[in-house]
Amino acid sequence: MAVPTYTEVRAYLENYGIVAAQLSDAWITARIANFVVPYVEKITRQSFSAIKTVTEYHSGNAKNILILDRRPIVAVTEVSYVLGGNTLRILNLAMIETVAQQGILKAKTNYDEAFLLPLFAKGEYNIKVQYTYGTTTPPDDVKEAMLYLTASRCLTFVGARTGGGSLGIQSHNRNYGNRGKYHDIIQTLDADAHSILRKYSTGLVGS
Repeated sequence: MAVPTYTEVRAYLENYGIVAAQLSDAWITARIANFVVPYVEKITRQSFSAIKTVTEYHSGNAKNILILDRRPIVAVTEVSYVLGGNTLRILNLAMIETVAQQGILKAKTNYDEAFLLPLFAKGEYNIKVQYTYGTTTPPDDVKEAMLYLTASRCLTFVGARTGGGSLGIQSHNRNYGNRGKYHDIIQTLDADAHSILRKYSTGLVGS
């Protein structure tokens, strides 16, 4: 299931009277591609639109696991020690197990048992990892969150034209709230989207 389309966004907003004269299909598509998808991928440190390649440098912790910055891992292409300058020592990938959904690399051999050095030896940014991560299609709930965020942007754009502000001296003066005409529903959409995305976000990143 791909990211939301302008057709799906319009269907979601059909009861709000948002017509093509107010927001073009191109405008909605651009907001999805240029704001919503990058924003969701940034806060979750995941890719839901494409498989991406990344190179990261991590500090070894002298333990048997190494936590990467992004997930899910698709494939690890190289893990190497940075010994100084351009000198690298490539590690055997057969010795490394990938915990894809958690973005974790785990040594298959316990160095304590064989009197070996830990696979991820202690050091400051001494390990270089090249890998691919992400997926080409978001899960259903992530797509729903993207839909909410896009609808929020659309309503903010249209609603801002009506003005906002606070109540005046006369209590019957119009007050749409500080986010325009659709203030309440925008707040709800944003809150619901972040409630969904919270489970995809993690405080754990690599060293």
